[in-house]
Amino acid sequence: MSNPHIDGPTAAGSAPSWQEAVADGLTRLGWSDKARVEAIASDIAVVLVEAYLDRDVRLDLAGSTTFSLSVVLEGSGRLSVRGRPPIEVGAGMAVLFACRGEASGEDLFRGGQLFRVVDFRFEESFLIRADDPRLSGLTQRYADASGGEGGGVFLEARPAPAILMQIANDITRMPPSAAPERRLYLHAKAIEALAAAIQSLDGDVKGRRSLRPQERERLMRARAILDRDFRRHWTIERLAREVGVNEKQLKYGFRDLVGQPVHAYLTELRLDAAAQMLKQGSSVADAAVSVGFANLSHFSKVFRTHRGVSPSRFARLG
Repeated sequence: MSNPHIDGPTAAGSAPSWQEAVADGLTRLGWSDKARVEAIASDIAVVLVEAYLDRDVRLDLAGSTTFSLSVVLEGSGRLSVRGRPPIEVGAGMAVLFACRGEASGEDLFRGGQLFRVVDFRFEESFLIRADDPRLSGLTQRYADASGGEGGGVFLEARPAPAILMQIANDITRMPPSAAPERRLYLHAKAIEALAAAIQSLDGDVKGRRSLRPQERERLMRARAILDRDFRRHWTIERLAREVGVNEKQLKYGFRDLVGQPVHAYLTELRLDAAAQMLKQGSSVADAAVSVGFANLSHFSKVFRTHRGVSPSRFARLG
């Protein structure tokens, strides 16, 4: 899983590069064939993970200089850097990690769940070009906060802005391709994601509230219901009642946790399923009805808006 197109700074001592550390972690989790590491520029890479873990796994990891922004779409665990208290991470959170030189710690991945994570890696050359003091000052900020302990390392998890969740979801939905436009698309999304993360560094995202554990669990259940039963006619009222939250909690909590409003997420699920059916030879009418659209012309309009082509043309392109 190492990435020869990304030339990171030389590791201090014998610490492995971030590419080697990521590859080692994926191997020990049994995810080597469930993840993709893509170089999208000389100093930017993205790591995409979608994998199920059947048991709790603890990993002792070590690596050298890196800067990463990880968006957790699904999954939960605990991250730690040697000498600092661990932090809890779950769905709907963004994790910023920066270190100069060596860093090590123990991470816990909780089993019995699916992990979907989009991890952006930025080399120091990119951060220098970005010329933003909020980035260059991260490790110093951490050292100051810890009284000098763990200096040179920054680790923070916070609720991800809705725009950041949307970016991560968009990336996971884009099918793998060697086409040049994919690299351009990912490059633009990586820059946009970093900009959203920088903006959130100055404080909590405006209008964003913390989700209580029970509320988060119910919102995740709402998402699971939509994933499983997207063909049904779901209203905000009906779904809220199904999972035991009020309509306001569902509307705003779901958007914050998933990165999309309920109906936008439901529409994407239906269109993804319809696209698969069209690729497999189903008629436009059959695909529309099968995924929950009662009106064929409405389905065609929505499909064109989201996919850029009509469903009949999409089927011909195969």
